Amino acid sequence: MGLVVAIHQPHYLPYPGFFDKMRRADVFVYLDHVAFTPGWQNRNYIKARTGPARLTVPVTRRSRGGPIREASIAQGADWQRRHESTIRQAYARALHLGMCADLLGLLYHHSWTNLGMLNLACDLHLTRMLGITTPWVLSSSLGEFRQTKTALLAEICRRLGAATYLAGDGCASYLDPEVLEVAGIELRWQGYRPPRYPQLHEGFLDNLSVLDLLMNAGAEAGRILTSGESA
Repeated sequence: MGLVVAIHQPHYLPYPGFFDKMRRADVFVYLDHVAFTPGWQNRNYIKARTGPARLTVPVTRRSRGGPIREASIAQGADWQRRHESTIRQAYARALHLGMCADLLGLLYHHSWTNLGMLNLACDLHLTRMLGITTPWVLSSSLGEFRQTKTALLAEICRRLGAATYLAGDGCASYLDPEVLEVAGIELRWQGYRPPRYPQLHEGFLDNLSVLDLLMNAGAEAGRILTSGESA
């Protein structure tokens, strides 16, 4: 089968499918050299009493279009206090709030100026909490790239000696399988199904930040994460 590589931009408090993809790969590549665009790279959702609550890290205007690794967090916006307050209110009755104390301290009691560094620290801490041990690399450590889109993914796989690219379902609209085929790389789709687990507040919401899963399931979160895997 050969080496399986998954590639993804570093995200802020990512959803469970992000970590499911990492778990299934032999090597996970943080795509930190591509352009920052507002979205999952600097925001995500948790579940509050009234429904989904969005947490957004403010980023300077000049960061748009530049590499994720160079995106600057807007200073003076008091986002850390607001995010921690929102999380603690939403999960005040969560069984495993205490388990997430170190994560909250990392995110909201350090002075962050760079979005890429914040996201990487956040994602790696969550990875350890979920018991995922997949090796990772930064795309910026692999040299310069002129390619974009699917050609970029193929070139990253080539430089790592990968036989298979594990693709998230969200890229189906723009990924070109033929480019990977020509490069001799097998395409495998993630086929992720969000797992069900007990949540606070009324109803069930899927694809929230994995923080929701950890708050509600604690040490069982890693096992529950695998239940979202399709055959």
